[in-house]
Amino acid sequence: MSGDLDAAWPVAPGRVLNMSTGPVEVSRSVLDAQLADLLTPHSDAFWALHDETSEILGRTLRTRHRVLMMHGSIRTGIDLALGNWIRPGMSVLSIQNGYWGELIAAWAERYGAKVERLVHGPLEPVDVNRVAETLRRQSFDMVAVVHVETNSGLVNPISEIGRLVAATDALYFVDTACSAGAMPVETDAWGIDIQTTGSHKCLASIPGLAIVTASPKAWERLRPDSTMGSYFDFRAWWTHSVERPDVPPFTQPTTLVLALRAALREIDAISIERWWAIHRDIADRFMAQMREAGFRFLIDDSAVAMQRDFYSDTVMAVRYPDRVVDARFRKMLLDSYGIFVIGNIGDFAGKSFRVGLMSPPQLQASNLFGALSAFRQAATSPLTWS
Repeated sequence: MSGDLDAAWPVAPGRVLNMSTGPVEVSRSVLDAQLADLLTPHSDAFWALHDETSEILGRTLRTRHRVLMMHGSIRTGIDLALGNWIRPGMSVLSIQNGYWGELIAAWAERYGAKVERLVHGPLEPVDVNRVAETLRRQSFDMVAVVHVETNSGLVNPISEIGRLVAATDALYFVDTACSAGAMPVETDAWGIDIQTTGSHKCLASIPGLAIVTASPKAWERLRPDSTMGSYFDFRAWWTHSVERPDVPPFTQPTTLVLALRAALREIDAISIERWWAIHRDIADRFMAQMREAGFRFLIDDSAVAMQRDFYSDTVMAVRYPDRVVDARFRKMLLDSYGIFVIGNIGDFAGKSFRVGLMSPPQLQASNLFGALSAFRQAATSPLTWS
């Protein structure tokens, strides 16, 4: 037999398996949903599907309040929210322990907010006592936090922070990009006033839709003089795409809405509670198998190591074994095994890679165990070593 496992594996032509943290691998039904016979948004048939999608989104996000979809990335949703709710001089408490927490803080400052950063280390869980003390010491107009930080997979205590914020007059802004749809997110029960996420992560659809939820409290404080211009005015978007007193003056992203509807219907058929439980169980098994294969997770080196509730069910930030080179490892996965994973950012760039357990295809046993085997083979191949 010529060659061995250290040589490149002869991969037959085929579709790459996307095991990244977003955009994610999507199901066949999501891809096929874009092939509708009528793609124009200027029809009652499209708007019926749009409204059904919005209704299922509300159930998935556990809110009875306003849910807005618009074309754009998750960053578009963050920008839309900050630009429509931040007033110059507004005081914002940014609770952060990663890349996205700082991004939200920096963008709030660009809109004129006075931001106080409550900074934790990149592997340090949010200290609820520090939050409570900060809120006792000073009043804020908004408190912002990220549910799951994508560079570490660390879960922040959104419900506990929400209880603290509810005792104040502040708006509660939460980024749920790496949780909503796959992990428990109780928008109303946790007092989340403004929430941002997107279609291409845990909602298991294709890229292109930003999603923003707004509570009645948030709606009351929406800026009457948005600095976002006509197109990115939240109130205008809501009026034209949800209330629709007349024909919307802009083209809706029809195929993106149809794809998201298909993804949400798959989750809704199971029930969101059951889907959360499935995610939890599979994440437990994945982490156990990875540790048996000799891998460690970034959070394993933190103060909350092995405390399960701090590990997300969706973002697996895996530390490389000694000698393994990031670029070589991921290139071998892609070229030799047809599997794509994403590297890391910030303090963890080059030291770890990230696996997404977000969509139904990513959780399928054949894909998951195939990826596990490929990770093990790539990490033990001298072709990936320094």
